[in-house]
Amino acid sequence: MYFKFSSAIIQVMKTKEIQVGLDLDGVVAKHSLGGFWVKVRIIKEAILKGAHSKKYYFPKTKLEQLAWIVINWCRVPDKKGTDLLKSLAQKNFCFFLISSRLKFNYPSTIKWLKKYGLFTLFKKVLLNTKDENPIYFKVEKIKSEKIDFFIDDDLEVLIALCQTKAKLFWIVPGHKNGDENHENKIINCNSYKEALEKIVIGIDKGIC
Repeated sequence: MYFKFSSAIIQVMKTKEIQVGLDLDGVVAKHSLGGFWVKVRIIKEAILKGAHSKKYYFPKTKLEQLAWIVINWCRVPDKKGTDLLKSLAQKNFCFFLISSRLKFNYPSTIKWLKKYGLFTLFKKVLLNTKDENPIYFKVEKIKSEKIDFFIDDDLEVLIALCQTKAKLFWIVPGHKNGDENHENKIINCNSYKEALEKIVIGIDKGIC
C-alpha cells in the first residue's frame, strides 16, 4: 500500500498544480469525539441547522462569542492528516483553508494556526469575515478560487457544493455513520488523511 501511494505521489508531481480546499473545524482541527465535545457538536448543529433555515445562528453577545472562541481554541490539529498535508505541500499541491468561522473568531483562528505551525502551509486562509451565510460563503470561494477538491465534515455544505466543479470528500463525524450521504459526487472518508490519500491515488489512476 505504501509503495503504491508513493508511486502515485510521483505521478501527481508530473501534473498541473492541484488546488485542494479544506474546512477547519472537524477536518484540520479536531476535538476528541468522546463525551462533552460530541454533545457540543450535536447542540451546535441543532442551533445552526434548525428548521433548515437559511438564517444561521450568530453569537451576538460577548459571552456567546467568548464561548465559541474558547471551544475552537481547545481544538488540536489532526496530526496524521497534517503530516501528509505537509508532505504534499512540497509536491504539486496547493492548499486553501476555507472556513465559515465568523469575523469575531478571526484573530484567535490566525493565532491558533500559527501556534501549531499550520498558517504557512496554506496558499490562502479564507475565513467568513463578512459574516455571510456559511454555505453561500463556501460556494463562492470554491468557485472563485477554482478549487479542484474540497474536504469538509458538513454534509449540508457539501450537498450545496455539488453545483461546483470541485470533487467533494465528506469526513464523516463520529456521531454519524455515513448513511446520510446519497450523493454520488460526495465520497465518504474517516479522516482527512484518508481523503488526501484518495485524491492522490485517484489522480494517479485518472479517476480524479
